Amino acid sequence: MASPAVRRKVLIVEDEGALRTSYERFFAERYELALAGTGAEGLRRLGDFNPDVLVLDLRLPDTDGIALLQNIRQTHPKLPVVVTTAYVSMEPLMGVLDLEHSAYLVKPFDLNELAARIDAAG
Repeated sequence: MASPAVRRKVLIVEDEGALRTSYERFFAERYELALAGTGAEGLRRLGDFNPDVLVLDLRLPDTDGIALLQNIRQTHPKLPVVVTTAYVSMEPLMGVLDLEHSAYLVKPFDLNELAARIDAAG
């Protein structure tokens, strides 16, 4: 008897409640999800959930997303990250933050596009 496919573990750090709800509904059957609404909560979940991929909004109420990402890079240097942002040009930051093995999406985006980036990460 074949074993069930293992779903990727995805941690999504997004402060907008409506977006978190949309992500949860859309991805519930595709991934094993953990959701966080702040940077501090995201760091806690990172430690206890141990995700395969991190989806990180750069605008968070309690911290700058770039500072948070730099912190995460110290403890999880190879964790694939999909950055979501309203900023159009992320190319310069991708190199500075050592994100060559990751991706970014500019809001608003289609959830299928986010799924494709998650699937391609790592």
